[in-house]
Amino acid sequence: MFGTMIRQIRYGAQMLGGGQLTVSGLRGTVADLRATIEEFGEPGEEAAVMLPGGTEPDPQIQRTMADRRLKLTVRQAAAHVPYYRRLFADLDLNPRDISLDTLALLPPTPKSALRAASSAFVSERSEPVLLAQTTGTTGTPTSVWFSQYELELAAALSAMSFLMGSGLRSRHIVLSTISSRATLAKLNVQRSLAMVGAGFLAMGTVDPRIIIDRLATPMRLPGKEPQVTHLIVTASVLGGLVQTAERDGWAPADFGLRQIFVGGEILSDPLRSRAEEAFGARITDTYSMTETMPTAGLACEQGHLHLSAEQAHIEVLDPLTHTPAGPGEPGTLVVTPYTQYRDTTLLLRYDTGDLVRRLPGTEPLTCTLHGMPATSRILGRHSNLPTELTARAVLDRLQGERRLPLPTRYAVSAAPDGPRLYVVADRPSAALLGSVEERCDGLGLSSVVLVEEPGELPAPCHVRADLTEHSFELPAPRLQPVRSAP
Repeated sequence: MFGTMIRQIRYGAQMLGGGQLTVSGLRGTVADLRATIEEFGEPGEEAAVMLPGGTEPDPQIQRTMADRRLKLTVRQAAAHVPYYRRLFADLDLNPRDISLDTLALLPPTPKSALRAASSAFVSERSEPVLLAQTTGTTGTPTSVWFSQYELELAAALSAMSFLMGSGLRSRHIVLSTISSRATLAKLNVQRSLAMVGAGFLAMGTVDPRIIIDRLATPMRLPGKEPQVTHLIVTASVLGGLVQTAERDGWAPADFGLRQIFVGGEILSDPLRSRAEEAFGARITDTYSMTETMPTAGLACEQGHLHLSAEQAHIEVLDPLTHTPAGPGEPGTLVVTPYTQYRDTTLLLRYDTGDLVRRLPGTEPLTCTLHGMPATSRILGRHSNLPTELTARAVLDRLQGERRLPLPTRYAVSAAPDGPRLYVVADRPSAALLGSVEERCDGLGLSSVVLVEEPGELPAPCHVRADLTEHSFELPAPRLQPVRSAP
């Protein structure tokens, strides 16, 4: 008990001071949480105050802390990161003049700059140990270096989130279908789940039939649930799983799933509903990026995306003018991870290119995460298309049509009379075309075209399900639907 108190005091002091956190103390806190839950049982509703967003922070204290962390981050980047040292010199800017009030003096960092010279963003005071790359489905992969401190810190923070936010326990089994190329994500999940004591299977992005078969197969492990209880998946892979389950006659009773974590791509409302129907599990919509880790977002029950203001400074900027988006207006997420959590690849005002919409008005939030800053969920990537023609708007309409295959593949091309939507359909027909046109009414399209093969699209449509890893393992054909015993 005394050790727990000391760890909590040290953590509070480090948070206020802005310096690096003691990872061993955080690991000890995880062990304390786990031991307390195992001895005294599940926490009650009052434990919600311990979770991010569970309480309303004091705005003045929050601003003071953010200003302090931002100043420290800017000064360290300007002093020790070659890209920013040159940028401040070229702009004739003094890093000590940058604060929350003057941050606009510093231009956003484009993704292209990091892709072109990732080593120029590495602090000269760091000890890089892991190069993590993005999967590159939206373009050239982005490379980011991490230190041992960053990896251990992210794992400890994730373990606390799994324990308190997701209710993961040592009896649970988690299966990840994230691509093996996503080194950082898989490493972080494995390390954090080990602290929780939960089982972990890393399958990678394999044939959906293999994943479904594994989800349904009893594990027979001591101290664990009979089947996989939690699934980590991207939206496009989830689409393939849903289609396989619907087509092959699987039912929720065939699985032991409790929760499905979806990230990496836009999760539409229709796909979410179909996944809940197919697997009988709670769906959690998440947001994270390799470049801004451990900063992450979570979608609440009211459809807001909440991002932690403790780990990074978050802005929503007009993608063209780089000025703050107004209430109800779209803008791209611009993130400055604090050096309290990052000490290797340092980024100031990093333009993620991910489009969101600021929430309208000033009415206080009433969702369960009301204490965290919020925007709309991710709408897609910034483009020159009409503002209403976002990836989320298209997917919400197409994935509600069950005659279209999953994962959804489409492309939008310019035409003299307006944007034209091309959609991959297994069996194009006049009736299906009419249904898709009706669903897409209001998107400002000039026409809809159904094609049979992805190669017929006017532009490539890359989804993370395309990162399929070959396997010799394939389940036997299912001649009859399998049902669990009553």
